[in-house]
Amino acid sequence: MEQCIFCNGKLEQNKIIKYNYWTIYLNDNQYYFGRIYVALNRHGPENTLSLNEDEWHELKSVLDKITRILSRSFEVDLFSYLVLQNKDRNHFHVHLIPRYNREIRFNDEIFKDENWGKAPIPTPEKKIKKDTLTKLKKMIFEALS
Repeated sequence: MEQCIFCNGKLEQNKIIKYNYWTIYLNDNQYYFGRIYVALNRHGPENTLSLNEDEWHELKSVLDKITRILSRSFEVDLFSYLVLQNKDRNHFHVHLIPRYNREIRFNDEIFKDENWGKAPIPTPEKKIKKDTLTKLKKMIFEALS
C-alpha cells in the first residue's frame, strides 16, 4: 500500500497554510477552479467519531474562512463539500469544491464547469500552468493571513 499522500510530503508544494489541527492544500487538478483539501494534521481517523471537539471547531472555522474568501474573490455559485475515505489512505480530509455556472478566467486561463448541475465526481482532469497554481495559492494564503 502506498503511504498516505498527506503524511508522505507529496502535497507539500500545494500547502497553503497549516493550522493547529488542519492543513489547507490546493488540489493539483483545478477542473473545479479553487478546489482544495482540508486535511487533519494527524493520520487517521476513518470516521467522524474519532475527531475531538477542538478538531471539529477548527474545521468549521477553516471551511468558513475558505468559503468566504473564494466567494468574495470569484463569486462562487455553490460549494460541494465532500468527505471521502479511500481504502488507500486512512486520513480524514474534506474536499471543498467551488462550482460555477459560468466561465471563470484567472491568470489567462479559462475554467468551465461542464458538470454544472451534476455531482462533482468523477472529476475530469485539467492540467494548468504551474504559475497559475502558484498565483492562486498565494492569493488564498494572503487572504487567510
